[in-house]
Amino acid sequence: MRAERNDMISPLRRSLRLITMAGCFFMVYFAVISCPACVKYFASMGAGEMFFGMLAGIPLLLMFTQYVGAVATNHLKRRKPVFMIIVIIGRFLYLPIVFVPLLFPGLGADYKFAVVLIFVAVSNALLNVAGPLWLSWMADFVPQLVFNRYWGMRQFFMQFSWTVSYLIVGIFTFYADIPITISFPLLAIIGIAAGITDVLLYTKVHEPDNVLVPDKPIMETIIHPLRDVQFQPFVLFSCAWAFSVMFSAAFMQLYAIQELNLTEGQATLIWAAGIANALTAVFWGRMADKHGHKPVLTICVAMKPVVILAFLLVTRQTALWLLPLALLFDSAWEAGILISSPGYMLQKAPQQNRPMFIAAVTGFAALWGGIGAVLGGAFLYYSSGWSIGLMGRTWNNYHLLFTVNIIMRLFCLVLVRRIHEPESTRTEIVLNDILGAWPMRYLLFPMGLYRKYKPKRTT
Repeated sequence: MRAERNDMISPLRRSLRLITMAGCFFMVYFAVISCPACVKYFASMGAGEMFFGMLAGIPLLLMFTQYVGAVATNHLKRRKPVFMIIVIIGRFLYLPIVFVPLLFPGLGADYKFAVVLIFVAVSNALLNVAGPLWLSWMADFVPQLVFNRYWGMRQFFMQFSWTVSYLIVGIFTFYADIPITISFPLLAIIGIAAGITDVLLYTKVHEPDNVLVPDKPIMETIIHPLRDVQFQPFVLFSCAWAFSVMFSAAFMQLYAIQELNLTEGQATLIWAAGIANALTAVFWGRMADKHGHKPVLTICVAMKPVVILAFLLVTRQTALWLLPLALLFDSAWEAGILISSPGYMLQKAPQQNRPMFIAAVTGFAALWGGIGAVLGGAFLYYSSGWSIGLMGRTWNNYHLLFTVNIIMRLFCLVLVRRIHEPESTRTEIVLNDILGAWPMRYLLFPMGLYRKYKPKRTT
């Protein structure tokens, strides 16, 4: 009997392991394309703040193409082949993004970076189309009873892979005595190879039967999630949160390199301090399964403005110790959001028309993230040269950006409280549970090591 049961479970376990392994290869790819060496590479080619705002914003502005993927998912019997083909093409297009500025040095900066942004747009349009295909596949495949715990374990291995990759990239760029115009293209080739390997692993992952929605009008299926009274508050929060995060996040590495005078190697090693994402991912998965997604989101969103405060107050003298510490703690809260937000989205969306519910969050909300990144770039561009002397130091347009962003993030805390999940545990009870559990007990030392928060009353 046990042998028969193991035979039934083993294909599922193998597929789940392949999905986790694929995620690890993706993080190698992501670590390369998002590392400070990438910022340094394009900056060395003459790229300015407006380009970096567009570079961060265009992928998010094009997230509306997820609706194309959602429509396709509602009509495709098999999602896997389409997903694999378009993602491989999208990842491969990162090669011209890197090599166009290098191979055409005589081309004017405006034209050169316009071509780069066109390739960025095409690549991300394809990758965004694949989003609902993959997420609806995963929602059908991963068992619901352990969904958050598995997602947390997968996030642990992915974040560990990202951290190791980031450290290797940082050490390489720090010690390699070669120009950034050579070192980063080499890294990009390795990253793209890892990104394509990620997709190829899915050839052996089982795809359950897709629930088709062939008869309903397309516009009706698109509007359905926005008319769902219980899902509306989550969409609203997701839009506001994406906007507020990208308003500043798109420029943090640029600020570290240009304003704080950190080398790309130092900045890469500093960003690798986000290891708490891996340490807490499984923990947040258990918390979401036990208490619900809303209280986890509430606690983590409430703590996210702290990292912006650190960027606001950091100086060149304190950057090497303050930024790693801030990013270490911030990554713990980021892990909670990365687990609870997709968990809510995939588990609360109905199976029929689920791709449109996914697109309403990952597409529509990310569109607002793109708007936030572009407006953040415009904010820095038009406030360039602004400065004021106060409290013994000079504050510039970046500090003004961070101040505005703290207010934005605090406003999102009001919206997260409106998310509909009546079966979830009260936030203060979850906070009590968190303060007494590993790994939060040690991350919050000495506040939470020997005592727990006591709510006045529990229900």
